[in-house]
Amino acid sequence: MRAYAILMMLQGHFIDTLLGSSFRDLSNPIFGTWSFLRGMTAPIFFFASGLIFVFLLMRDKAPFLENTRVKKGLRRGIELIVIGYILRITFPSLLSHGLYPGLLAVDVLHCIGLALLTLIGVFAISRYLKISYPLLLALGGASVFYFHFDVKYADWSFLPLALENYFTQSNGSVFTPIPWVGYSMLGGVLGYALNRRPQWAFGQILPLALLASGLSIHYFSSWVLTQLYEVTGWQNFLAHANFNFLAWRLGHVFISVSIFIWIAQLWRNIPKLLLRIGSETLVIYEVHFVLLYSTWFGIGLSSFWYRSLTPAQAVFGAILFLLFFVLLIAHIDRIRQYRWPWWREKIAIATRIGWKWIKEAAVIFREKAILAWRVARVRVVRWYLRRTYSAYQASGEE
Repeated sequence: MRAYAILMMLQGHFIDTLLGSSFRDLSNPIFGTWSFLRGMTAPIFFFASGLIFVFLLMRDKAPFLENTRVKKGLRRGIELIVIGYILRITFPSLLSHGLYPGLLAVDVLHCIGLALLTLIGVFAISRYLKISYPLLLALGGASVFYFHFDVKYADWSFLPLALENYFTQSNGSVFTPIPWVGYSMLGGVLGYALNRRPQWAFGQILPLALLASGLSIHYFSSWVLTQLYEVTGWQNFLAHANFNFLAWRLGHVFISVSIFIWIAQLWRNIPKLLLRIGSETLVIYEVHFVLLYSTWFGIGLSSFWYRSLTPAQAVFGAILFLLFFVLLIAHIDRIRQYRWPWWREKIAIATRIGWKWIKEAAVIFREKAILAWRVARVRVVRWYLRRTYSAYQASGEE
């Protein structure tokens, strides 16, 4: 599923970036179909990320603080956010203009990193409060979807730009955690279920249930949202009914997952290269971002042919683009052995140092918070005693 999502992303980004503006006609059945399928890439990718992470997380039965998947997930989440900012660096702009706004924009990697941190945070809450983990994930994912328009249209200008970009796309952010983290949380529900009942992946009940749910959401979710608005009067239900892309795409994700399950059941010997592509999504994303969007040195495909190709040129170029990455992953071990960029190791070191600082800061904050609470409690008691004594004196004088 991740291999499909990353390959769809590659061709989708290539064509969307380089296809000429005059050929973008949604009434054209070919372009309309391509646009519809391209719109499924992000929901499937976020859903699959949550599914896989929670599935692996639940395999480790150790306590929360000793769970290796928790530690790896925290490091991975921070690393993805750091890499997300590094990929947006364009050195010519940085040298001439300093910290330009696009450097602080939020993209897919930032959201995936926050999604991992969110899944771990919800897991910690479920363990602490003794509440069902999949229940919290389902409620959390539904809440993220429900409050999407509230967050989208709120005024976040009071925040620093780096934080504001996590809530609004007005400054150049392509993705924001709300609503996309919701797909990862809902994917985590299925990942939890498959961890507890792995045999479901080899039967027919799960894919049929997903297919039926997906079709029901596709055809009836707008009507259900309208009915919920009429019963509750909550405006968010009406907003989602009028612009129903989150639930609509969730239905498409369910349908896609059911198809992938059936493919996995029929296609027993999936090529190792295809599985490797699915496991190397971060490498593919990093390389494609630099090559396509002209980051770092301002030289890339977009700097030469931005929205200037004909459909035939765009399709042919997309095929070559995909072939390049297939060959890259086929020889990735050899490349890592001899020519892997040094900054990958530096990012890992920086992430470890950053995580150490965060843990130390958390300990210091906890100590300061406890001290502040004790001081505040003493002061409140003293204030209350003084106030009571003053009231007693006043009543005695009367």
